[in-house]
Amino acid sequence: MLIHLLILFLLVASCVMIHGLGMLIGLKQIMKSWPPPRCASYLPRMFWILIRVVFGLLVLHLLQITVWAAFFHMGHYFPNFETAFYYSATSYSTAGYGDVIPPESWRVFGAIEAVTGILMFGWSTGVLFSIVHRLHTNLFHFPDGAHTTAADPVP
Repeated sequence: MLIHLLILFLLVASCVMIHGLGMLIGLKQIMKSWPPPRCASYLPRMFWILIRVVFGLLVLHLLQITVWAAFFHMGHYFPNFETAFYYSATSYSTAGYGDVIPPESWRVFGAIEAVTGILMFGWSTGVLFSIVHRLHTNLFHFPDGAHTTAADPVP
């Protein structure tokens, strides 16, 4: 049981490191291309930022799923990497179809992977929300310092 806990700690820590480093690198790159408020090309640049952020987050999640799948594959818990990746993706995303299951003594890993996925998706949601909020604030910011809300008419 102790070895299982150590392995779980390493897998979860790997996910946190992948996500954290990916966020730092990605946000640093996004900030370099941040459009000035009210510039003529703001909307296309805003959508290009959102596309890059969503794609970057997807890559981070796929990398984390791959880490779990590699563990399952190296432990020979599934017949091939494709099955290990499928199991990992359904566990991480909490879809959990149940059509593929690991050996009984390793089933807790699927549950912990699901909890890890929920936490990483929550982290991604928070970052995406923050970026969208900042883009919208810049879009609807007026030179006199007043801000509008979604319910306010835009002049």
